[in-house]
Amino acid sequence: MSVFHKTRATIHQTVRFLAAGGMVGVAALLMMLSTHRAYANAFESLQTASQQSRDAIDAGITPHPGAKLPLGLEFVNSHDQQVHLRGYFHKGRPVIFDFVYFRCPGVCPFVEMGLEHSIEKMSAKLGTDYDVITISFDPTDTPSVAADKKAGYIAVASPKFKKLLAAHWHFLTGKESAIKAITKAVGFHYVFYPASHTYNHAAAIYICTPGGRLANYFYGIHYNPDDLRLALVAAGNRKITNVFDQILLLCCQFDPYTGKYTAIARRVMLLGGVGVVISLGAFLGSMVWWERKHRKKSSEDTGKV
Repeated sequence: MSVFHKTRATIHQTVRFLAAGGMVGVAALLMMLSTHRAYANAFESLQTASQQSRDAIDAGITPHPGAKLPLGLEFVNSHDQQVHLRGYFHKGRPVIFDFVYFRCPGVCPFVEMGLEHSIEKMSAKLGTDYDVITISFDPTDTPSVAADKKAGYIAVASPKFKKLLAAHWHFLTGKESAIKAITKAVGFHYVFYPASHTYNHAAAIYICTPGGRLANYFYGIHYNPDDLRLALVAAGNRKITNVFDQILLLCCQFDPYTGKYTAIARRVMLLGGVGVVISLGAFLGSMVWWERKHRKKSSEDTGKV
């Protein structure tokens, strides 16, 4: 083989070696970039998860049972009229209220539908026994948007409730200062995302006394009509009540941290014991009465003989 051919073969081998090495280098570089990207994505996911966890805490509810509401706050109703909160609090009538924002793409509509369902199932009468207030915590919500939302919920209500809902379910909007004052008073927290104009927030409804004090909380989007009625009975100083409600209230206690009524074992046992004693006393009394009546009758029959 000539020197020329040997040289050309050597050059070809060198080029192939360098090409192979280059491919390995490129592959290694791509692997490094891919690994770096994976680490970056993982770190970003951890950051997002951590932020969501902090937001979930910041957007929670801090129970303030017994808190006095700032009834002097001014809002605007769905008829574009300036109103004060105290105008919705009447003697002997507790108030159910909740916080939503009318452009909410998530839980807010379910809160309203759950509340409407409970209103229709309760024996307590809206407008006579209690009133309902829905307050938007989005200061950009307008009275016209509130009116549209209210009309939408009334449209799907049972026919016999449409007029009651229209007259006694009040949809309010307000300035940021008023919104922050009322949400702070009841312990309702939320987080705003400017990029999407959405909020991270919890779901709940609140029961307030006729005097404007916070009595009970119900969390989530489903509210047991019986529990809700008991809460209204307790908040309304037992003005809308019957004997059965009074017994239930003696046996149950509302837990503001769970939003539910729980049985009080000691009271249940005490009332159960009282019931047993009364029943036993009635039974023994009837037996004594029966025995005396028949003894007297037997004596009379003997005297006749």
